[in-house]
Amino acid sequence: MKTLKKYSLRMAIAIALFGGVILPAQSQASLDAYYNVDWQFNIPSNHYVDKASGWGMNFDAGWYLTPDIAIGAFMNYHTNSEYVDRGVVNISSEKAIYTDQQRSLYQLPFGVTALYRIIESDWQPYVAMKLGAEYAYVSSYYNIYKSAENSWGFYMSPEIGVRWYPWANGVGLHAAAYYSFSTNEATVMGGDLKDPSNFGFRLGLAF
Repeated sequence: MKTLKKYSLRMAIAIALFGGVILPAQSQASLDAYYNVDWQFNIPSNHYVDKASGWGMNFDAGWYLTPDIAIGAFMNYHTNSEYVDRGVVNISSEKAIYTDQQRSLYQLPFGVTALYRIIESDWQPYVAMKLGAEYAYVSSYYNIYKSAENSWGFYMSPEIGVRWYPWANGVGLHAAAYYSFSTNEATVMGGDLKDPSNFGFRLGLAF
């Protein structure tokens, strides 16, 4: 229950923070703005957790400087977990325990987006690059205990996607595939996180 409340609070904070970007974009149509709200599926590539997960969301907003080039802001979050079988865990140079673990990696990157729209029509394929910072919460649950560490790093993520607007009311569908890399580092319960990378895709609504 505590974990569910924690994720719900984080989602509410994310939506509230990003609302400050989304609402001005909606009210100023003359700027030719866009924004997306997506469900996110993430496949991690690191030594700490390796299980794919659909526990994520993405928020995007931007403004076109030309008919094809846009700049904007983004924020997304994701949680990946992994169960580690019982074994000896060295927690210091003089101390070790025998236990299993439930590891978890929560990632929250945010920053700026540069986007190039390939075609301007009902179908709008694009390529984008996202740069910014990433906050990571690295944790391990074992027996009735928990160890955790916070980490900050630089974030970079190339992305390809498409927006489709089949209806006249301006609401469309969004799909994207991405790769991400960050410089976060942490060590928790014998597990090392160093420069994590991810692959994944997003499905959602475009406005």
